[in-house]
Amino acid sequence: MLLFTPAQQAEVLANRREFNRRQAVMASTMLANQVGGALVGNAMTLPKDVWGQWDTDGIAIQRKVLSVFNTLAASVAFPLPIGKILHYFQQISDSGSVNISVDGRSKAKTDQQTYNYVGTPVPVVDSSFSYGWRQVAAAQSEGVQLDSAGRDNAMYNVANKLESLALDGDSTVVVGGSTLYGLRTHPKRETRSTSQTLNGATGVQWMADINATLKLLHNNNYRVPATIFVNWDDWFYAGNTDFSSSYPNKTIAQRIREMDGVGEVVPASSVAASQIIAVVKDRRVVQVLNGMPMTTRAQFRANPEDDYNFVTLAVAALELKYDATDQIGLAVST
Repeated sequence: MLLFTPAQQAEVLANRREFNRRQAVMASTMLANQVGGALVGNAMTLPKDVWGQWDTDGIAIQRKVLSVFNTLAASVAFPLPIGKILHYFQQISDSGSVNISVDGRSKAKTDQQTYNYVGTPVPVVDSSFSYGWRQVAAAQSEGVQLDSAGRDNAMYNVANKLESLALDGDSTVVVGGSTLYGLRTHPKRETRSTSQTLNGATGVQWMADINATLKLLHNNNYRVPATIFVNWDDWFYAGNTDFSSSYPNKTIAQRIREMDGVGEVVPASSVAASQIIAVVKDRRVVQVLNGMPMTTRAQFRANPEDDYNFVTLAVAALELKYDATDQIGLAVST
């Protein structure tokens, strides 16, 4: 998953500390509202262990949901300022020639290179939840945890959307004419049709479809090991089915992992049945733009009777790169 940069950590901590500071100020200035020695409403700060527990819950949810997103984020994340809404990568055309000589005096013939910039929008994904002031007061006085249902739902919604954006992008997110695409929707991806349903196919058929998908990358001059994303149920079948009667002690999954050109195989429930996605996990091909990893922030409260409102958000996007001849290290069999 995405890791926090020092600047991102500082921003999150500043929000939480400022929220607690405002709560303390509110409590000290509301003495006029006391009735029978008790505050009308609640201006209590949130204890430190609350934030720690919420962060731990968020990590657990991301590990369950973000199979595709986390696999890429772990190795090709690229930090950005949170205010940057569009990130460009540069394309450059080939130009000039190579010369060879003994004395080094010969000069290669030159011409002008052509540059082009391709943008990727970086959206904010967020979901809110809240607690009434009496819920927080009861939790503080009785030493119990705040109910987690709304919070977990907000975290799940954000994580699920990040996974969806990695696979399918979002055609409604358009900045400066640039659209947010995913692995399955990028217009430059190489595509083919799988020849059969993988959940029930033989080992030889599995190998044929994986091999054909990898060859699409080879045709684009990406002859390096690729990361393969497949459907979780398809891979469960492959991991529990013998490759053939001739090899009773080797499963289809074991044989697939042994294939040349297969770097790793990642099963994901978010990948469609019988779908194979092969991507070269290299910054020349793909980056996960990291404006802010998934985190929970406190919202402003003006009065002790206001709800305690929070927003779980992430600022991230998948950037897929292709060269001036439209070659890309991404192939999808469906």
